[in-house]
Amino acid sequence: MTLDFHSRIAVRHMVKMKLSELHGPSFEEFFQDLMCLRYKDFADVRTAGSLGDLSSDGLSLVNRKLYACYGPEVFSAYKVIKKLKDDLAGALSKRAKEFDVFVFVHSELRGMHPIVTSELSAARSRHPHLAFENFGMRRFRDEACQLRRDQVEDLLGHEIPVNMVFSVSLDEVIPLLEHLSRERPHSPQQSIVQPSADKLDFNEFCADTKDELRKAMVQTREIDQYYQLRDDITERDEVALAFHAEYMSIREKTADPEQILHNLEQYILGNASASYPKRRAASAILAYFFESCDIFENPPAGWSISGARR
Repeated sequence: MTLDFHSRIAVRHMVKMKLSELHGPSFEEFFQDLMCLRYKDFADVRTAGSLGDLSSDGLSLVNRKLYACYGPEVFSAYKVIKKLKDDLAGALSKRAKEFDVFVFVHSELRGMHPIVTSELSAARSRHPHLAFENFGMRRFRDEACQLRRDQVEDLLGHEIPVNMVFSVSLDEVIPLLEHLSRERPHSPQQSIVQPSADKLDFNEFCADTKDELRKAMVQTREIDQYYQLRDDITERDEVALAFHAEYMSIREKTADPEQILHNLEQYILGNASASYPKRRAASAILAYFFESCDIFENPPAGWSISGARR
C-alpha cells in the first residue's frame, strides 16, 4: 500500500532522525537496505577479503551508476573531499567499464558543503565522460516515501503513526518561542504584510512541503494568542526580526526553498534530534512566520502560477 500524505510527512521526519543517528558502516548498510528495496537492479557490494569492495558501495546495473558512501560521525570538509577523490580514483581504476554515473552518498542533513560541491564540479570537468550525482538527506527521504508502508517500517524499525493528527499544544510551542526570543536584534519595528494566496507556489516548494505548511497554518492562531498574552508587547516583533535576519542570512548561501526551510527548522530546534511533537511545533512556528511574511517572498503584483509556467 502506497503512503498517504500524513504517512509521508511522518516518514520524512523519521528518515531525518534516523540519518542523524547513523555513521560509518551503519550508514552504508542503511543506504544499501533502502536501495535494495527501491531498485531491482541495485547490487549492494560487500567487502571480500583483500579485494575489499573495489571502490564501490553499490552498483545500479541497468542505469550504470556507481555509489560511494561517506557518513562520518564528525563532519570535516577536508576529509569529505579526500574520501570523494579516493573513491572516484579507485572506481576509475578498478571499475571503469562498469559505470557512467558516479553518485556520492553522504549523511549531511544540512546539504552538501559548498567546497564539496566545488570538488564535484571540478571532477566533472576532469572527467567529461562521466555524470555526477549528489545523494543526501532529501534523496533518502524521497526514496523512502516511494516504498510501501510495510517496507518503510521494516527499514526504519518503527511503525508509521496511524491517522497522524497535525496539532500542536502551547506546551510544545512555548519553549521553542522562548528559545527564539533569546535572539533579539535591536532594530526598528517592521510592519507585517499579509501573504498572498500564491506565495507557496511562487517560492517553488514541493507538493508535500506546501501541504505541510497549509496544515500547520491552522495552529498559527494559538501562537498569536500566546504573543497577545505576553507582558513584553514588543517580543513578537523582535523575534520576527531575528527570524527574518536568519532567513536572509540563509538565503545568501542557497536559493533552494526546501534547504532554506530545513535550515530555519534547525534554527528553531538546534542540531540535536527532536521528538515528533517538537518537530510539529517547529512546523507551526515556520507557518506562522511564513504567513506573516517575515520569511520567504511574496510574489509581485499580477504574478500567477499559470503565467509563470508559460
